[in-house]
Amino acid sequence: MDGASPAGRAEVPVNTKGGGHAFLGLHLARKLLSQGHSVTILNDGDQEKLSKKAPFKDYASLGAEVVWGNPADPASYPAASFDVVFDNNGKDLDTCKPLIDHFKVLLGFVQQLGNGQLALGKVKNYVFVGSAGAYAADDVLPMHVEGDKRKSSAGHVQVEQYLEQEALPYTVFQPLYIYGPSTAKDCEQWFMDRILRDRPVPIPGPGIQLTSLSHVEDLADMMARVAGNEAAVGHHFNACSDRCITFDGIVKAVAAAAGKEAKIVHYDPSGLGLKKGEGFPFRTGHFFASADKAKRVLGWRPAHNFLGDVEQLVKDYLASGRLDKEVDFAADDKILAAVKA
Repeated sequence: MDGASPAGRAEVPVNTKGGGHAFLGLHLARKLLSQGHSVTILNDGDQEKLSKKAPFKDYASLGAEVVWGNPADPASYPAASFDVVFDNNGKDLDTCKPLIDHFKVLLGFVQQLGNGQLALGKVKNYVFVGSAGAYAADDVLPMHVEGDKRKSSAGHVQVEQYLEQEALPYTVFQPLYIYGPSTAKDCEQWFMDRILRDRPVPIPGPGIQLTSLSHVEDLADMMARVAGNEAAVGHHFNACSDRCITFDGIVKAVAAAAGKEAKIVHYDPSGLGLKKGEGFPFRTGHFFASADKAKRVLGWRPAHNFLGDVEQLVKDYLASGRLDKEVDFAADDKILAAVKA
């Protein structure tokens, strides 16, 4: 497939009300609309509370229909037929099952899956946005490849198993860390908070751990390529950049773009009494994956890489006014005191 999916299809991105994936729904809708698709967004949450916040405040610029409701309640679903459902909301089977069951109702069409099964239902593809965090960590071969061992206890995995069990035509995307416009969750901003204020940057471990930082527009492009693409049905894809970067590398890249000298302080996170997610925005070990399958099956190629984007990211940070706001560095101070930095 060369890139653009066949136009004229009806797509429904089902979008979460927060977290690191929320702006993916915005950019996916924008990409689908640019390809000539009809798009209706079903967004979880209260419109009055969310519509003035990123990324939801940017919906008005799309020109897509937006329905605010509860993806676990079929009564709130748009009253229309869709070719592709993009579930960018659920993290467990209790949340996702009502949506899946609604679109597997025996009406409409018959499709043959790659394994020879016949699937009868309302949609030609049910696209589930899971997480690469459902992979089991591997300290021998740390780069995650589709088909690697998954955590059986992970809610995402149970959703994937249900999609397969119910013979619904599906595709699964497994994102890692995402950056870019309209984000509602820190990624590179965490590093800028410290570097632009001339504070030490506490980095767990040796700092050579590898991670994937992926631009949201690249991932939206990858996901849009499954619309009308029968070759994508029944497959999992890692949704990530084709390059990875070290923790220390992120610090150095941001500092260079900002014209700053960064002071990196390495520390051992064990024994400091830090809560999960406290003191650092990422997992403290390797967390990166291969994007080769998306290139091979979907014809995808990234247009972005972090080193090429970092100068603009610093400009966006400064333009946001965040440098003038108070930031809680209590966890940093706890870490720095423990290592006497």
